[in-house]
Amino acid sequence: MSSSNSYNSAQRYTPNKKNKLSSYTPIFTGIVFLLIGIKYLSFSIKALSNGENFYFISGLVIFAGFVNAFLFLRKGIALEKIYNNSKYAKAPKIPYKTVAAVMLSLVSSYSAYLGGYSLITSILFFIVMLIGWYLYYGFDPFEDKIDGYESDRSAQRIMNLLIKANEDIDTIRQLAQKSTSSEIKNSMNGMADAFFSIVEHIQNEPDDYDKARKYLVSYLQELTNMSKIYIKLELQNKHQTMKESFLSTLNSSIEKLNNQYEKLMDDDLIDLDIKIEVMKKRLQNED
Repeated sequence: MSSSNSYNSAQRYTPNKKNKLSSYTPIFTGIVFLLIGIKYLSFSIKALSNGENFYFISGLVIFAGFVNAFLFLRKGIALEKIYNNSKYAKAPKIPYKTVAAVMLSLVSSYSAYLGGYSLITSILFFIVMLIGWYLYYGFDPFEDKIDGYESDRSAQRIMNLLIKANEDIDTIRQLAQKSTSSEIKNSMNGMADAFFSIVEHIQNEPDDYDKARKYLVSYLQELTNMSKIYIKLELQNKHQTMKESFLSTLNSSIEKLNNQYEKLMDDDLIDLDIKIEVMKKRLQNED
């Protein structure tokens, strides 16, 4: 996810913003990082068995570098998705993607040096790796999008909430696919859609955070856990007595969430109407 305000000097890969959060999690990249890291882990174990403490520690450092680079990249991409999809947002407090880029470039350069390359060549590895990362993933957004932000609440806190909400919504969608009941599947997806509508609203209207927080924290978490338990029972064919009750809960939740979303939209209309009336009076007073 690339920032629309920055990084225009180079062309690079930009994931589709409309995909779900899981689409922004570079699973393939994580597997590649892990496989490369395992190679250095085995190298480290072999060095330990040979009594080569320096290479043992070096192998562990490189292994840790690859694994943590992926974890930081995943976190950075998730934060950037929220940042790009939000009307108001603060740039991530910790530049996770940039840290991951430097971390991976350092361990790659260090690995090259241990492999017999000269210091200058190893430094070139670092530079090339950093440039390649920038062109493919980019670095983190650094400009706050807070013009007109009407409260002093932490945008970072809201971003973290939305990341967790997106993850739970994605979990519900994945669980829905495991159900053999079309009714359950449709209702679970409908509930996920209802939650996502509220998430999108908060992304664009962060001042409504307090009004919707309980739905994206306690309600979403409880319904996600409930869905996990039900699908587990269904896979074990022990769900028959709970199906109607669970389905009723899902449908009631959808109705409640849709009503809450409509209320949030109505509040915006009321707020706009008040602002229009205030402006009319100001203009009349100036005549």
